Amino acid sequence: MKDIFDECYLGDLKLNSHIIRTGTWETETEDGGFLTPKVFDRYEKIAKSGTGAIISEIFALDHRDRFYPYSTNMNYKGFFKDYKEITDLVHKYNVPILGQLAFFYYNDGLNQKVEPNDISLEGIRRLQAEVIMAAKKLSFAGFDGMQINMGNNFYLARFINPYFNQREDSYGGNTENRVRIVSEIIKLIKDNFDMHISCRVNPNDVRKGGITQEENIEICKLLEKAGADSIQLTGRTISYAYEEMRLNPFVDYANKLTNELNIPVILGGNLREMSKLNEILNTTDVEFMSLSKPFVAQPDFLAEWKENGEGVSICQSCNNCYSKKESYCFKFD
Repeated sequence: MKDIFDECYLGDLKLNSHIIRTGTWETETEDGGFLTPKVFDRYEKIAKSGTGAIISEIFALDHRDRFYPYSTNMNYKGFFKDYKEITDLVHKYNVPILGQLAFFYYNDGLNQKVEPNDISLEGIRRLQAEVIMAAKKLSFAGFDGMQINMGNNFYLARFINPYFNQREDSYGGNTENRVRIVSEIIKLIKDNFDMHISCRVNPNDVRKGGITQEENIEICKLLEKAGADSIQLTGRTISYAYEEMRLNPFVDYANKLTNELNIPVILGGNLREMSKLNEILNTTDVEFMSLSKPFVAQPDFLAEWKENGEGVSICQSCNNCYSKKESYCFKFD
């Protein structure tokens, strides 16, 4: 029997368990963007609890972005000092860490909120250059890789989506063209940095005329071909998928996708019980599972699970941490 606390590999990254922690918001900062002691304490608790790998809270590109006030910032004076300390702290427990890049709007220099159909080729090159510069900063700060968030409803999720993208040039039309903006970014990062690149994608769009599960498989294959090292599943909205109260709304799809790719697939979506996680690990080909809100409610809960051989997260899925854009739990902090 496999166990979630077995050592394993996510591509070239050695993990202490099959559990990936995914961050969302970072609001516990001081004037100027500097991290408070609570942030360092939280990362250490997560790292030493038995986590396999850590994906950071969202890093934003632009101070005018929709979620910038709730996100981490790589443009303040103390960024390299703070995050080199974070990555060193996490590495002390032999846990790899990826920096998560996500932006809702994009400012091309002419339009603060330029849409995928309207951004010029020059604007696309500017966007790509900014993402690659973000990768360089994360590399210098000691991160083992970067996750490009092209899921949920962020900018790149909309760019690759036929619902939003009706361009008639090489960045629009068929699937390969719409994914090209990210494929080119991945190739350049892999050519210049020794970094694990993970892509966060929606299994489907839940919009008429949007991305289907079948097209997402094609998208993931294109990302793999470009050099992506792992795929993480998320959802623009997943409430519809829980109507049948299934084990996990994406587990069947994650299993199918795992067998279509030669790179790891990370399953996400309301995972709360150790027994359920071990059931997925032993009854499917899915090897990696991502949790977010349980780490907000209790950063070191995995230590208790490992010691007891069982456990259920105290997270009540109230969603306040997400909806209120906070990095702490309103019930248990």
